[in-house]
This record gives sequence, C-alpha cells and structure tokens, in this order.
Amino acid sequence: MPDCASASITIGGRVSPEQFVTLCRLIADEDLRVEDEGDIFSPESRIEGQSLQLFDHQAIGGHFPVLELWCLQNGLSYSRWCAGYSGSWLPHREVFTGNGEVVTYPANENGATVATREILDQHDSLTSLRAWFAAADVQIPPLEITADDTSSADASPRDRADKEESGDGEGEQRSELQKGNAS
Repeated sequence: MPDCASASITIGGRVSPEQFVTLCRLIADEDLRVEDEGDIFSPESRIEGQSLQLFDHQAIGGHFPVLELWCLQNGLSYSRWCAGYSGSWLPHREVFTGNGEVVTYPANENGATVATREILDQHDSLTSLRAWFAAADVQIPPLEITADDTSSADASPRDRADKEESGDGEGEQRSELQKGNAS
C-alpha cells in the first residue's frame, strides 16, 4: 500500500475554457475536495476572482504529480502543502509562481512554513529571512478562465492537453497509473 498523507493545493492563473476542462478532469482524477473534509470539487465549485483551493486526506506520496506537472507545463501558479509521513518525508510546502523553478520549504503539520537552523544560517539578515518567508507564503492569483484563446500557456502544452481531451483514453489511464505509482 502506498504512503499517503494529507495535502492541499492552491492553483491560480489564466486558462482557456478547453484548459479548464482538462484541469477539472485532473482534479477529478485526484478526487480532491473544495474544503478540508468538504464536498468533491466540481467546475461549479470555482469562485470567480479566487484561486482554487483543494484538499485530500489520502494523497499518495503527499502530492498530486500529474496535476502539478500540468500546472508547470501550462504556467499556472500553485502552492502545495503536505503533512509528513513517518520514515518517508517531513511536512513541506512547494511553490511554483508560474515560471522558474518549483521551490520547496519546510513546514509544520499545520501548514505553516518553518525555518530550520540550516535555513537561518543561509540568511545574513532578518530582511533576507523575511523575504524567504514571503516567497514561501506567496499569494496565488485567482484562477481566471479567459474569454478568448489567450492564456498563460504556449502551444505545445495546449496541444498535449487537447490530445488528452480528445478521448483517446491514454490521458486518463496515464493519470491513474502515475497516481498509483507515485509513492
């Protein structure tokens, strides 16, 4: 049985209507909730002007690999927190701002970012340490569905998303396979 832990993810940015359909399918594949212990996500759960906040108490490996990869490929910002799993990983937060690298920060079981002694030694001033905390606690923008084909994604990820939407079946099988193998 794979290691599972509580995890949450907040997603924001701009997507086309077609990308939103793919995003909803990926969220459904993960069986994510709109509130801690709340209802399963549905497209109607999205609130205009807000980022998506999603939860899972049994996230395999404490993360959502297929959903996170899709966000990376499509330039959507996200912040994911997961609880620790004894003997496997500590609680942490990952942040992707829509470009650049995914950055991982230590966190506690309540989701708050924490600075270890190693982190403190990397900073020469309180101002620098505060900037590090600010980067970890970045505000994820609202998830916007564009009225036209203008989005934060380039053509190749959109082409991949369109192929998954075409019903060839591979995208859903691949998603379930990757979820089952992500431990």
